[in-house]
Order: sequence, then C-alpha cells, then structure tokens
Amino acid sequence: MTPEDLKADLSERLGLRVLALFTRDGDPVSDMAELYQPSPAGFGGRLRVRDGREYAWELWLEDGESWNFHAQPLAG
Repeated sequence: MTPEDLKADLSERLGLRVLALFTRDGDPVSDMAELYQPSPAGFGGRLRVRDGREYAWELWLEDGESWNFHAQPLAG
C-alpha cells in the first residue's frame, strides 16, 4: 500500500476526500513506515480533507482480521 492508496481508503472510511497525510507530529508523509505504530499494530497520524479541516486518525488491526478506524477533528 502506498500513501496514495491509504488516502483513498481513508477518504472512503471518513466519507470526506483526504488531500494530505501527515505524521502525528505534523510532518508530510512520503512513506507508509512514517505512519506505522507497533502496538496496537496499525497506522495513525493526521490528515487534511478537501475543505481544509484536519483530523487525527488511527487505523488498527483487531483480532487479526478486521481493520478498525477512528478519526477526531483537530481544533484549529
């Protein structure tokens, strides 16, 4: 999976078009490894949608089969 593939997946999960992905620290993402977290196994960071709003998000593998997703708007 590439960052572009992940943007498409997150867009579908969030119901909003994701334009940009960032690390938890707010740095632009160029590689999926920058978003990986070992425990719980999954990915997370920040994202920006079409209207300029930003969200913190997490995507983690549960029970070895299902991907769970959570996003929360960031104040700003």
